[in-house]
Amino acid sequence: MFVVTTVLAQDAVQKEGCAQPKPPSQHRPAQEQKPGVSVQCGANTITQTYPTALAASSDATAKDSNVRAEGTSLWIALIAGASGVLGALAGALVSLIVARKNAQVQLQLETMRLRANVVTEERLRWLQDIRTRLSKLYREMDMQYSHLKRPVPTGQQAQVQQTLDAMSAEVMEQCNIVTLMLNPTKPDQADLRNALQSALAFIQNCFAQPATGIQSFNDQQYQSIKQSAFDALTRVGIQTWGKIKELE
Repeated sequence: MFVVTTVLAQDAVQKEGCAQPKPPSQHRPAQEQKPGVSVQCGANTITQTYPTALAASSDATAKDSNVRAEGTSLWIALIAGASGVLGALAGALVSLIVARKNAQVQLQLETMRLRANVVTEERLRWLQDIRTRLSKLYREMDMQYSHLKRPVPTGQQAQVQQTLDAMSAEVMEQCNIVTLMLNPTKPDQADLRNALQSALAFIQNCFAQPATGIQSFNDQQYQSIKQSAFDALTRVGIQTWGKIKELE
């Protein structure tokens, strides 16, 4: 009995001597979880991990892509904004050019219209002035011709001569003014000038006849000269109105 107990005790001592001492328990840091892909196949699980450098590279690539995308979006926004500004400036410039062109055209039209109005007024004034002066001229000339055909009472020769001289002065003044207002290079106005000169020559011939004795007066010739002057003035008026119509 003693022997068995001794043997058991020795075996226990030997086991205790052979057992490895356990290291003291220490807190282990959490292992870094590596990225990977797990696939479940029945009761087995297959896990494929990727190196951390590859994952970091993927993250950097994704960040770079995001930065590039943001940069592209920014450039697109800048280009769109610049295009809008340039479009607005181009539209404003075109509007300014068109407005300036319209202003120039309007100025030319107003200038032409003003010039036409001035020319029209001057031509009408000129035509009316000739008509008025020619009317006065033939009024005095008709009275002259009428006095020349009348017999002069005895003792009134000086008074009659004074009246005729006053009429002659008025006739000569109006005839000279009308003649200077006419353009001899234009046929109708040249005809009016010639008619006036013929009327003056006719009256001077009448004055050249002796105051006493038989006097000869050609009424038909006088009326023909007078009508020639009126017809020439009518043609001048028609030509003037035609030019005025062209300016409208």
